[in-house]
Amino acid sequence: MQSPLVPSRSASWHLRTRDVLSQHARTATRTLFVSTFPPEACGIATFAQDSADALELACGGLPASVFAIERGVRQQYDDRRVTRVIRNDEEGSYRRAALAANTGPYDVVSLQHEFGLYPGAWGRGVLDFVTQCRKPIITTLHTLLSTPPTAARDIIDALVQRSKGVVVMTNAASALLRKAYGSFSTPIRVIPHGVPIIHRQYDAACKKRLDLVGRRVLITFGLIGRGKGLESMIDAMPSVLRRCPEAVYLIVGATHPKVREHEGESYRETLTAKVEALGLSGAVSFVNRFVELPELMTYLGACDVYVTPYTGEDQIASGTLAYAMAAGRPIVSTPYVYAREVLADGRGQLVPFGDSEAMAEATLRYLEDGPLERRTRRVAYAYAIPMRWRVVGADYLRFFNEILGVPDSAETSRYTSDQAHEPADRPGRGRA
Repeated sequence: MQSPLVPSRSASWHLRTRDVLSQHARTATRTLFVSTFPPEACGIATFAQDSADALELACGGLPASVFAIERGVRQQYDDRRVTRVIRNDEEGSYRRAALAANTGPYDVVSLQHEFGLYPGAWGRGVLDFVTQCRKPIITTLHTLLSTPPTAARDIIDALVQRSKGVVVMTNAASALLRKAYGSFSTPIRVIPHGVPIIHRQYDAACKKRLDLVGRRVLITFGLIGRGKGLESMIDAMPSVLRRCPEAVYLIVGATHPKVREHEGESYRETLTAKVEALGLSGAVSFVNRFVELPELMTYLGACDVYVTPYTGEDQIASGTLAYAMAAGRPIVSTPYVYAREVLADGRGQLVPFGDSEAMAEATLRYLEDGPLERRTRRVAYAYAIPMRWRVVGADYLRFFNEILGVPDSAETSRYTSDQAHEPADRPGRGRA
């Protein structure tokens, strides 16, 4: 059954939206995305799909194109925008893709970068594309290490030097890029991680739908791997339950495909064993699948406290945390780069890495202090308004046009500024 929070991704929705947008004369930029893409179950794939949707809207319906990266597993793409597949296990695939980009009808290439997307040591295979591509490349960086190994730094250096522009998602990531990777003349633009517009008033309905009426619901969602630090929150649960016995912790998401490929379900099995050893079988639950957006919005609607107990400081973006903010959830997080910036000024609580007792205390603070919980919901929700996909799409379009030397249009400017006047509970699109 569809969640009450969001509409389905339907053709009629596209047509209605395009009819409205076609009334405005927007600058049309033909964009080629190079990225993993659904049905691959990974955060960057869904980020690329949502970015393509948002840019398409900002361009008045002009469709983007996608060269979809396959990391071993063959996919069946039903999205009309996927015009080519780049296979990591095929020699010369990136060089051939660059040549196809050069001769294709594209004004700009939006390259999504994370080291694990590309073949070779530290994803060095991406350089086969950027060295051959003659179209302007705008690279979105999803991962930066604060103390990168030489090989990783050299790849980022080469990638930035060969890009006409770079996008990062926080001011902290922009500063880190300049500090740890070198001095660049390439323009760097901060554009936040996009989020859907999420209704805030469905807590009771969503809890009923999930059979969680009467429970205080703590949630972490996303693809699972050892860096998620889920064991810390599981260790925190006995302390939480002593003061809030109705609490339940839901871990929503499948094991990351690349993790499963290398180590199977061993991490999830260690978590399950910990739950059993601590006697938490009734208080910790695993939703072991990749959750699509409508169901995900139902889980967020039922959430009283959202938790990101990640172990690594260097994470410069988190779609899951961004979505939780868009839903107006109180958030407890470890202090990785992205969380430190977006949860500042009372928008959430930060606790030390691996400190289960601090995690429990911060969680209980929200569960026991109603005014604090409500105030945090309001400020988190307000902070995420400029992160809505329609605004982010217009930001990307403006940056692309700046790089291409295309004058900004008044309509594109209005499209960005209008975000402040959107209905607060209008449903949105996008995926986690």
